Amino acid sequence: MVRSSAIESQVVRVLDSDGTPLTTAMTRAMGADGAVILAEVEDPGVLLDYYFGRGERLVAMELPDQIPTLTVEGSLETWWIAGARQWQIYVDRPLVTLGPVESAQPEPAGSRG
Repeated sequence: MVRSSAIESQVVRVLDSDGTPLTTAMTRAMGADGAVILAEVEDPGVLLDYYFGRGERLVAMELPDQIPTLTVEGSLETWWIAGARQWQIYVDRPLVTLGPVESAQPEPAGSRG
């Protein structure tokens, strides 16, 4: 599990539910409720289209500053606060490491007992 201080001030990639990159952003903080607050979103128009145009909320977030790189799923949320758009991702589970796609190997035939 990653402490909230490890989330602050790092560049993350935000991916759609299929793993396609949407944009990058800087993390500002992680709230007690599991929300990772985003700042300096590189392409907010893409997030606006994903959220409002497509009505999608499920995203993945890559945290490349962690070793190994962490990828976590969460729900994208946004608000208009004090004249500015606020983005955050509510992490569904504690932050855990997911291995690369190639790391998942099927069990050999006959290995189940």
